[in-house]
Amino acid sequence: MSVPEPIQRLAEKLDRDLARDFGGPAFPNPEGWASKGVGLRTFRSTVPVATFARGGQTLCFIVTPTNPAEPAYKRSRAHDIVYFSEDVPDAEQSRIYARDRAMIDRFAAWIVAWDRAEGA
Repeated sequence: MSVPEPIQRLAEKLDRDLARDFGGPAFPNPEGWASKGVGLRTFRSTVPVATFARGGQTLCFIVTPTNPAEPAYKRSRAHDIVYFSEDVPDAEQSRIYARDRAMIDRFAAWIVAWDRAEGA
């Protein structure tokens, strides 16, 4: 399956800008997460996924062009954000927010600001 060019460009831009901002004033990291970058992953479709790790925990964010027909944790002007963890069973994904709320909210705020600043 080939990746649509806009999705490929979105993943590349997210990866570059995340590497620039993560751990700095634009996207602080007081909990000590390690950024594993942004890559493409295929679920129902191929999407950009930003992945972070800390100890044995993972926190991943799908960032896609806004689609009001799909559920999202947060919507920026042009993007939807959905989070998940690879170390939490699917049936228990609802507990991730309690565990990682600060990082989830910080990533969402960064995407909103990134979208506004870049006109992405």
